[in-house]
Amino acid sequence: MQLKIFSTALLAAAAVATSVCAQNAPTASETLEAPGQVTDLDPIIVDGTRHLSDIVGSFVGDISAVHERNGQIARFDGRICAGVIGLPAAQAQIVNDRVARAALLVGLQVGRPGCHPNVVVVVTDDSDKLAADLVARHKLTFQYHVAYQERGPDLLAEFQRSGRAVRWWHLTERDEMGHDGGSRLRAAYETDIFRAIILVDTRRTGPVTLEALGDYVAMTALARLSPDADLAGLDTVLSLFDTPPAQRPLSMTGWDEAYLRAVYSGDADTRSQWLQQRDIANRMLRGVRARD
Repeated sequence: MQLKIFSTALLAAAAVATSVCAQNAPTASETLEAPGQVTDLDPIIVDGTRHLSDIVGSFVGDISAVHERNGQIARFDGRICAGVIGLPAAQAQIVNDRVARAALLVGLQVGRPGCHPNVVVVVTDDSDKLAADLVARHKLTFQYHVAYQERGPDLLAEFQRSGRAVRWWHLTERDEMGHDGGSRLRAAYETDIFRAIILVDTRRTGPVTLEALGDYVAMTALARLSPDADLAGLDTVLSLFDTPPAQRPLSMTGWDEAYLRAVYSGDADTRSQWLQQRDIANRMLRGVRARD
């Protein structure tokens, strides 16, 4: 009941936002704040001391957040519908279109205009207070959701941690449909994301294009990521807020697309976190090499 109330309260607010619609978006020149000069990041350089496979493997291990005790990497399974709160309709549509593009990229369906949002993006000038208020007002719901997860108290503290330009929270559930009784390698279920909540803090984003912001939101919505991953030297939109304004990426990169495709193309019902991460890394590596 608490979960239903929590979801209904958020989605009622999101109902005033523009829902995802795969339309032509305005160009990347429109920014959330005054734009700086934006250039492409330098390509990834393999210096001979580390193989590309090692870099990819480390990236997948660092960035993929695993919370459930079963060790599965959660993902959406079905239709994506985004709603943006706190931006004018035209700007919200840019963010929505980028989420829709990423969803289509990995084979998910995209909801029609007016659909019920399951990716709720809230743009605010005080995400610290909003995150704390959400946890305080819906304390039982948050505690219930992390009760079966590893590091439950740490996850709540991480979500409320001060200083983050963008923070995210995913609601997950076990899906047993289409799975057998389990085996040594396969579980009898998979862990699905059924709702993502993304908070964007305009005081900390700095000059960033709305397309880049939308792609960052898409990455953090479609895949449950660690906010503390080491992204140094990697050509990824996830470095958006750790990069000088003049070098910030314009959009999702080939590296990002390869990761998302790998997450969504593999088996989701693996019993071992190590096996799933290795499978994702192998698929991502093939994608990166094919693109290069």
